[in-house]
Amino acid sequence: MSRRHSFLLILTLLCLMASCGKKGPIELPLLRVPQAVGDLAAFQRGSTCLLTWTNPSAYVDGSPLGEIAELEIWLIKEDRGTEGARTTWTAAAFADKAELLGRISQEELASLRREGAKTAAELTYRYALAGDDMGKKVFTFSLRVSDLKKRASQFAAPVSLEALAPLAPPRSVQAVVFEDHIRVSWEGQEPAQEEAALVMIPVIIPLITPPMNVPVTPPTTPSTTPVPSAGFNIYRSEGDSPAIRENPSLLETSEFLDKDFLFGRTYRYFVRAALESKPPLESDDSEAVEVVTKDVFPPAPPSGLTAISGPGFIALSWEGGREPDLAGYRIWRRPAGEGEFTPVATLTQAESSYSDLKVEKNRGYEYAITALDAAGNESPKSAAATGIVRDEPFQ
Repeated sequence: MSRRHSFLLILTLLCLMASCGKKGPIELPLLRVPQAVGDLAAFQRGSTCLLTWTNPSAYVDGSPLGEIAELEIWLIKEDRGTEGARTTWTAAAFADKAELLGRISQEELASLRREGAKTAAELTYRYALAGDDMGKKVFTFSLRVSDLKKRASQFAAPVSLEALAPLAPPRSVQAVVFEDHIRVSWEGQEPAQEEAALVMIPVIIPLITPPMNVPVTPPTTPSTTPVPSAGFNIYRSEGDSPAIRENPSLLETSEFLDKDFLFGRTYRYFVRAALESKPPLESDDSEAVEVVTKDVFPPAPPSGLTAISGPGFIALSWEGGREPDLAGYRIWRRPAGEGEFTPVATLTQAESSYSDLKVEKNRGYEYAITALDAAGNESPKSAAATGIVRDEPFQ
């Protein structure tokens, strides 16, 4: 045996000896597959089921995922069964029974980006519910993603939704601007025949953009009547920003006072009827109403006006206003009991006194004050105060 072969044999024996005494099974390397979606949720709005989730950004071993090549949505549709009874699906059991609903390619993912999403990974998928399924069927969804090498993730934890008769959206929405709030009100609900007559369309539909060239089965006669709503949710948007729900809890009345607003802005409101169910159930959007918040509200007139006469002047003082947009005051004067008031001076909001030096001796003058705000609105005149110019100095 050559010296080289002897060295290799000894090295091999040493390696085998070093491995002796170790416990446990041999660990296989982790397969590099994408992480499963962890936040899949489903809820009903009108006659549509909305699925929302965030695409994973890493593999199961923690390394960056990069791009997602394809996303699959799977579905189990089953009868509603007895009241309160519902199958709880594990990911493994779901995989055995589910049917493929649709595949979303890498190019189509952008069309599903959620309105107001902070990242491109936050997506929404719309699934139209058939009128014949309302109150009769339970839909269970899951999804999985694949990377560019077609390595698929595990199924997301399945989510179930019982199709209920759609709530009809409120109608006659109005918005009126007041000095310290915007009053949004609405009336009743329209019949929900149109919503209940929609049929199932298992296609990928962006959240906002309407589907183009999608074949639709003719609508069927609705088999259920709309359920009454337990309350309302109101949404507000400004400019191109997404609509945000304004009420922290379900509204039980048909009006909402929005006190968090600024003058000079344009706001858009719409309302949804809603049930406090799990998952939540809302109607489609009501018609939207847009309102321009123009400040046409004058400040309150100043109070406490007093006039003190002196030699060659009349001194005025009053209580300052408390309006946040107060800009100043205007002094009005007329000869006591004669004619109309005319302005004699304009002051800033920091001033609450004025001395009138353009007066004649031994003559009475009547004064009033108005308040001005930053928008140019002027208050009514204050209660008048009268002073007579003294001919001699104070003793």
